[in-house]
Amino acid sequence: MRPSVRGPADDAVASRLRALLGDSEPGDWPLRVTRSECPFRSTHALEDIEVHFPGGRCVPLVLKACGLAATRGVRPRIVMDGHRELWAYENLLPRLDVDAPRFLGVLDLDRSGQRLVLERVAGEPLHLVGDLGAWRAAARWLGRFHGRGRAAWERAAASGWLLAQDPSLHERWLARALRRAVGGAPSPGWTGSVARAARRAIRILAAAPRTLVHGEFYPSNVIVSRADSGWRARVVDWESIGVGPAALDLAALTTGGWSATARAGLIEAYRSAAPDPPTRGVGLDRELECATLINALQWLGWSEGWSAPPHQAWDWEAEARAAASRIATWAQV
Repeated sequence: MRPSVRGPADDAVASRLRALLGDSEPGDWPLRVTRSECPFRSTHALEDIEVHFPGGRCVPLVLKACGLAATRGVRPRIVMDGHRELWAYENLLPRLDVDAPRFLGVLDLDRSGQRLVLERVAGEPLHLVGDLGAWRAAARWLGRFHGRGRAAWERAAASGWLLAQDPSLHERWLARALRRAVGGAPSPGWTGSVARAARRAIRILAAAPRTLVHGEFYPSNVIVSRADSGWRARVVDWESIGVGPAALDLAALTTGGWSATARAGLIEAYRSAAPDPPTRGVGLDRELECATLINALQWLGWSEGWSAPPHQAWDWEAEARAAASRIATWAQV
């Protein structure tokens, strides 16, 4: 049994939720609200809640903490913005018409802070699903998203909310990773070769076309379910949405212990949904290698006050070393 959640009285939560659940009949007040910790939380407090109405109707929702207090200590200041995700759910995702949780509004829980009220997406996190068909569905979702993002990013960037995945940010991830290496984590002796490869990767990615990027398109942020037409992918956790090279998202999805054949299948599924992938010059394969290195440096330099939950843990130092070694073999262009 999952632990219950302490907070404002459930009847108070129920009354506040009723205004957000606009399909309720007059007088159809929630009978009760049950709340429990979400088993898949990472950097933000998450609650699974069920709103029970007369007649047996039950509405499953998620409450997600937002605001700077929700991210302090677990997200570095260079990417911290407590309301970026709220802006994305309210203003951007509806225009893009992407498959994401339905946003119902914001719930103010007094001293507990604000919570995003979201549809609880049915399905399983992708990292728990072994069927490659589900992973290919996620890759196609990403291809469609990047295709729409190429037409939308400039207008969205004008809002000031998007995280800029640019050389300045990537240099800062490198610097943070190097500082931690000097301090003893990761292991000493790796910094020179990785730093040289990283600076080359940063230059290559800087030349890639821009599009909207999810920013953390890891399998734990993709919820999949079976549908009549196959697998359906829906994407959660939009606090790092930004503008940058598409390869950052695709690298996040395809990093791991894949065989060459399986990984190629994911890339092909992505290409099939984005017939003209946003890439230039060195090509998508090399941009993916560069993005893999930058993603690894991000997690190596992330935050000393936070460690990944078991389902998100990965040897990012080994990933950085391997990517850097492959980049070092490329002829200079």
